[in-house]
Amino acid sequence: MITLGSKQRTKAKTYARLADSFKETLSMETDKGIINFRIDSAGSVPQTFNSERSEPETFQWIREYLKSEETLWDIGANVGMFSLYAAMGKDNRVLAIEPSAESYATLNANIRLNCLDKYIQALCFAGNSQTSLLNLFMKDSASGASHNSIGSNTNQFGEFEVNGYQSVIAITLDDLSQIEGVPSPNHIKLDIDGKELEILKGATKTLSEIESILIEIEGNNLDENLTSIEDILRNAGLTEDDSWRNKGSGRNRLYRRK
Repeated sequence: MITLGSKQRTKAKTYARLADSFKETLSMETDKGIINFRIDSAGSVPQTFNSERSEPETFQWIREYLKSEETLWDIGANVGMFSLYAAMGKDNRVLAIEPSAESYATLNANIRLNCLDKYIQALCFAGNSQTSLLNLFMKDSASGASHNSIGSNTNQFGEFEVNGYQSVIAITLDDLSQIEGVPSPNHIKLDIDGKELEILKGATKTLSEIESILIEIEGNNLDENLTSIEDILRNAGLTEDDSWRNKGSGRNRLYRRK
């Protein structure tokens, strides 16, 4: 005997399967080849490869600095555009860190869609100055959304209206590097909407061993935190390459070991 409840459940599962089958896939052409993206929301639609909003300077940094068999840590990976690009040649390892559960789901779908699961390890963590359990304050909970924040409702542009919360493990990069199986980075991409200084405070040992780091510097990072950020990087032996300051979107600065 089929009850009304079981009929509703079967109907819901059928709708869910249909919804999955109709999800759009978008291909983006790059200088390395095609990257495919699963579209789970408006925010998960990537910018075109050559547009200023796609941060062409980040693609250029990956091309020029990430050598064969080196490892990139993508801190704030979102749905994986730069992680996927870095791993396309299948001779590098990428550790992609994204705290938003929705973006993390799309990130993993994109990794599998591009057959890069052997080369990209994705973790649903947040970086921080100390390892702890925190809330992710969601300005927008949709996959691919930006400007959310760990620990408070402030990002690089100030306070924002909170539309949801998510508990997340926040870990220092120095603690992360000590976990067995985690590959040590040669390069780090750091873009986490205003909390870059907090992450750098918990990464002094890791920073002393990398070759380069590309950091988003805008808003509060530019107006209030820049001196502290550069002090940490300088103590780790990293200095800014001024020639990158105004490349592409103009939002990222490159610090490297001479």
